[in-house]
Amino acid sequence: MRSTRFGLLVFLAGAMLAAMPRLAGAQPIRIGIIGQFSGPFAQSGVQFRQGIETYLGMHDGKLGGRAVEVIYRDVGGSNPAVAKRLAEELIVRDKVVMLGGFYLSPEASAVAQVISETKTPAVIFNAASSPIVTESDYFVRTGQSLYQASVPPAQWALKQGRRRAWIAVADYAPGYDVQRYFKQSFTEGGGSVVGEDRIPLNTVDFSVYAQRIAAAAPDVLEIFIPTGAPSVGFVKALAAQGVLGGKTVVIGSAEVDDTELHLFDAQVEGVYSCLFYLPALDNAANTAFRAALAARFGPAVIPNFAMVGAFDGMAVMARMIEAQTGASFSGDAAMAAARGYGWDSPRGPVRIDAQTRDIVQNEYIRRVATGAGGLGNVVVDSVLIRDPHK
Repeated sequence: MRSTRFGLLVFLAGAMLAAMPRLAGAQPIRIGIIGQFSGPFAQSGVQFRQGIETYLGMHDGKLGGRAVEVIYRDVGGSNPAVAKRLAEELIVRDKVVMLGGFYLSPEASAVAQVISETKTPAVIFNAASSPIVTESDYFVRTGQSLYQASVPPAQWALKQGRRRAWIAVADYAPGYDVQRYFKQSFTEGGGSVVGEDRIPLNTVDFSVYAQRIAAAAPDVLEIFIPTGAPSVGFVKALAAQGVLGGKTVVIGSAEVDDTELHLFDAQVEGVYSCLFYLPALDNAANTAFRAALAARFGPAVIPNFAMVGAFDGMAVMARMIEAQTGASFSGDAAMAAARGYGWDSPRGPVRIDAQTRDIVQNEYIRRVATGAGGLGNVVVDSVLIRDPHK
């Protein structure tokens, strides 16, 4: 017992030192990035790094006018315990003033107590479970919530006269969020849900689900399946059953994102999705972002939502630092600076909601179409939306 208490005291003492002022002097400001840099989600880590380095390259390697040192730490898979340990080490040993990253929701939840106790701001680049930002006053999100990704498709489908929906989601917490929010919005608008599936994450044969959906012939199919092999397998199973290109409008999230389209053939043309970013967005910030990304990583790199979540995460961190120019760094002052902050993002104008610390942004209804460069997503509709965290 005494050993355990001593260890706790050592941690708390180190955490207090880590939270002390560290903006004075010429030393670079340290930030820690927790992400998936190996394992099944390693591509997300690559995209985080590309977004971060593109932002720093556009700002002479600085945040808020100060030189920074970025320390990357690998979770290696879906491992909340590792994420918590890495957060403790980054704060106590590496003396970072802020954290960023978090591809999966359980990783972010695991560090909530750590950042609360040490008053360390943490910017969530991607983890999308709606309640996460309520778990600590030191969280702010620059990706999206699943509420934001699920309500617009339901409203859009209703506007198109669709009244019979089927919902098929991966059998884990984010999938449940999509199921809940889409169903709630769709039924409140006068539609009915004629079928629902929660598909186990280890599924490799999706034919039974596709057959049921084809037999029911719903007006609209809302899907949420992790990108990569699962989403490719499910979409191809739907195509084999004639669901794609038929009377059913299929709406997903990132299953047919531009970075994934090389995995499909022309059968995915006409599939819809809802996300906060697509490379084809025509605005000055996206033009500059794409040019800087291509200059640093090559023209073959396709920009995507994870890169933009990280890129904008750097913008929020820059705001936190810049607001304290000439003063000692304070986690509380950093969070105050982030609340209500707005800027022009590659995704369009955005701001951090002053109450929820979540991002307010446009969600785009996108459609896969064939253009001069082959398959790509185009904007069909957009809606400005915040997550009320109900």
